[in-house]
Amino acid sequence: MGFLLKFLLLFVAAYLLMKGFVAFLLGKRFGQPASDRRAATREQRQPETQEERIIEYQKKTFEKSEAEDVAFTEIKDHHQEEP
Repeated sequence: MGFLLKFLLLFVAAYLLMKGFVAFLLGKRFGQPASDRRAATREQRQPETQEERIIEYQKKTFEKSEAEDVAFTEIKDHHQEEP
C-alpha cells in the first residue's frame, strides 16, 4: 500500500513539474504570458468610431439570431428574345 501511494505522489509531482516547465517555455517563446496576450488582442479589437461600434453590435446580434425557413420562388429571366 505504501508503494502505491509513493508512486502516485511521485507521478503527480512529476506531472506538475513538467506542466510548469512547459508553461515556462511557452511563455518565454512568445515573450509574454497568455493572460497578457488575451488582454492585448481584446484591446486591439475595440472599435474606434461610433459607426464601427454600431456595425460590431449588428454583427453580434445577427450571429445570435435564429435562422428562419423561407420559401424561395424561382425568378426567370424575361430578357431573352422570344422565337
